Amino acid sequence: MSEISMYEAQKKKMQGLCDEHDLVYRFAKDKYPIVFTIRPAQGMDAQISMLENVEEVGYRSPDASMSWIFEDGVLTTKVTGGTFTISKVLRTKIESILVKMITYWQQFFFRDVLEKNALRSGLMPVIDEDEANDPPDGAEPLEEFDDDEDAQLVDDDEDLLADDDPRIAEAIAVVRAENKATTALLQRRLNIGYAESARIMNTLEDMGVVGPYNGGNPREVLPADEPDEEGADNE
Repeated sequence: MSEISMYEAQKKKMQGLCDEHDLVYRFAKDKYPIVFTIRPAQGMDAQISMLENVEEVGYRSPDASMSWIFEDGVLTTKVTGGTFTISKVLRTKIESILVKMITYWQQFFFRDVLEKNALRSGLMPVIDEDEANDPPDGAEPLEEFDDDEDAQLVDDDEDLLADDDPRIAEAIAVVRAENKATTALLQRRLNIGYAESARIMNTLEDMGVVGPYNGGNPREVLPADEPDEEGADNE
């Protein structure tokens, strides 16, 4: 099965998922960075359906949208235009399909370019190994959302990881060393995707390691529990 066929298969899955939740999407893959955007369906029936199920799916402003930006190997998210509430279960499904869409599209694109010899000699990109491990221009990638105060997520306990998961210990070490907690930081340091990073962040919050979601700012890293002095003296 070719890359473009696998891409089309994932595209159909995404269309079905969006149709099921009264959403429309746009996948801007013809420029960099790659941007995937969903917004509420504008039809009257879709709006009525959303209002009837607002307790389950949350409220979405008619002009609001949620975008996933794939840049420098990191998938970040922002909400614009008002309130756009989405459950973490749906978000995870969207991101799982989106990552496959991006991967298959890139594989098809680069194979097509190489097979057609579309790049002039000397233009093939070369990665400098000394620079490959550093964030571009020292910039901090976007956090889960921009500074839109109306950006919201619905909590879902099924989205948490087990406390003894080895990734949790790694994540705790990272956020304590940096004294800040963002999903983008975990993505870079643990070399994981956005959905997994978000699950780890939710688990750290549930464990009391980090504070709650703080808009566009990093989450607070809470102080670690220390043994009380009385207990230490008795040893």
